Amino acid sequence: MAEQDGQEKTEAPSDKKREDSRKEGQVAFSREVTSAALLAGVGMIFYALGSQMMVQSEAYFSDMFTRLSRPDLTISSLAGLFAEAGDYALPIFLPFAATVVIVALLASVFQVGFRPTLKPLQPKLEKISPLNGVKKLFSAQSLAELFKSLFKLTVLGYIGYFTFETEIQHFMGLATTSTDDIIGYNFAVVASVAGKIVLALIVLAAMDYVFQRWQHEQKLKMTKQEVKDEAKQTEGDPQLKSRIRQVQREMSRARMMQEVPQADAIVTNPTHFAVAIRYDRETMTAPQVTAKGADFLALRMRAIAQEHNVPVLERPPLARELYRDVEVGQVIPDRFFKAVAEILAYVYRLRKKRT
Repeated sequence: MAEQDGQEKTEAPSDKKREDSRKEGQVAFSREVTSAALLAGVGMIFYALGSQMMVQSEAYFSDMFTRLSRPDLTISSLAGLFAEAGDYALPIFLPFAATVVIVALLASVFQVGFRPTLKPLQPKLEKISPLNGVKKLFSAQSLAELFKSLFKLTVLGYIGYFTFETEIQHFMGLATTSTDDIIGYNFAVVASVAGKIVLALIVLAAMDYVFQRWQHEQKLKMTKQEVKDEAKQTEGDPQLKSRIRQVQREMSRARMMQEVPQADAIVTNPTHFAVAIRYDRETMTAPQVTAKGADFLALRMRAIAQEHNVPVLERPPLARELYRDVEVGQVIPDRFFKAVAEILAYVYRLRKKRT
């Protein structure tokens, strides 16, 4: 179904959608590519080993007919004669069998890579559903299969007719030629026809491969809602993530507020910014910013500082620059040392007066 909740599948498939589809065994696969590769592979083996196969076959049949004509032929010797047929047939047909297996495997790996799965073989109710069967009859895949069948039928008919028209004169003259010449001629004609068929199938396979990839891509497309749902599954609900970030900010603010009573001084803008400064000669190499805030947080820091008798000093330029350039927990840069040293000296004098 091309729609979900009234939405069309207009979005490109995500990497997760592609991976899930691949795990299910749903990949772009063209059987025509495999067929063309198999026919080409078998044709090349036949071309390379055809003469040798003919020699072996001729030797076998010559030996067989010679032994069949012997007067001492018995049932047991006849059984042995047919058993020896395997010794002749195996070297002839083994290259074809190996070619079929190897080429079929390589053609499949070329199209979908090497990731075997048994999921496509698992029984599913939708595979035997009559309704799904009717839908497939009028699907794009069915039209493509019809086109491929008509293409093959047309190509085979044309090649057969063209070969007959071209070779009809040669057929008439075969009656006066030797057996070897007839066999050689037949092999040449078969090779020519097979080569033309292979070329036609390669063209069809290329077209079908492109079509299968396009159709698979269309099936994998997603609706906007599917993209949102997948994002929630893989990255988390945006609302939940926003809530988590909010809680983290609140926890960070709470920790900063706990540092305010321990600060040596609060530098303000006077109301927009507030920066807490602390310096411990035994544990710190230089003064640090232990808390900072703007607007409401700045007012909150001022209130806490007043509750704990922490000096609040209005230094607008310094407060703005410290808030902008220095993070909580960082050492104050060298360019602020003089200004901060003056503040700390003032704070230490206040402490001495109180004591």
